[in-house]
Amino acid sequence: MTNAVATESVGPDAPVVTPRRGRAVAVALGLVVVGFLAGTLLGAVPLVVELLLTGEILASPVYLLASVVVTMLAYAAVALVYARGRLVIPARTPTLREVGIAGGAVLAMLAVNIGGQFVVGLFGLEAAPSSVADIAVGAPVFLLALAAVALLLNGPAEELLFRGAVQGRLRRAFGPVGAVIGASLPFAAIHFFAVVGTVGAGLVSVAIIALVAVVLGAIYEYTDNIVVPALAHGVYNAVLFVAAYLAVVGAF
Repeated sequence: MTNAVATESVGPDAPVVTPRRGRAVAVALGLVVVGFLAGTLLGAVPLVVELLLTGEILASPVYLLASVVVTMLAYAAVALVYARGRLVIPARTPTLREVGIAGGAVLAMLAVNIGGQFVVGLFGLEAAPSSVADIAVGAPVFLLALAAVALLLNGPAEELLFRGAVQGRLRRAFGPVGAVIGASLPFAAIHFFAVVGTVGAGLVSVAIIALVAVVLGAIYEYTDNIVVPALAHGVYNAVLFVAAYLAVVGAF
């Protein structure tokens, strides 16, 4: 059964309406900005609580994990509030075929990640590490907690905002290809603030994330089911966190 978030369908079969492209871009960018600001401001609340309780912000694992959870809830809330009365975000229990598509997408995204880092390495470049790297060294189990959050919340929340709301809004003006690209670029751009290192390394990471986002956008268009990219996104992130955990504890 499909859960209709609103009344006006903007799924892959909806007609392309080109005269309102400027407005579509403005709305899409507005969603990204509002989502980012809401996530940043609300995500700071646990760190403020830490400051009040301890007298300093250490970004300890517990408070940082709480910050991630609140940030993702803000993303989902922005997407659902916007979608209500404006568009449908198709969501249904995935079929076995759709689960297979999600699994194939995870493998494709891992290949993009590994291949992208290999290619840029040939030019003497490297992707920037995540800002959680330093914390993970002191508390590796934090990475396993992030893996669980990624699977259960991070994937669904970011997909609701970027594929469901942003890509859905762009689709009617630009068609599926334009919508996938238009949603992938800002999705990758906001991750620039989650990495550390040089600007060049950050841009490399953003480029790789943009390609990963294209895979997510493509399977959403193909399946017309937001649960499929949400599942693929969550599993992909969880795999990266588990791999990082194994690396930190010296498993390989």
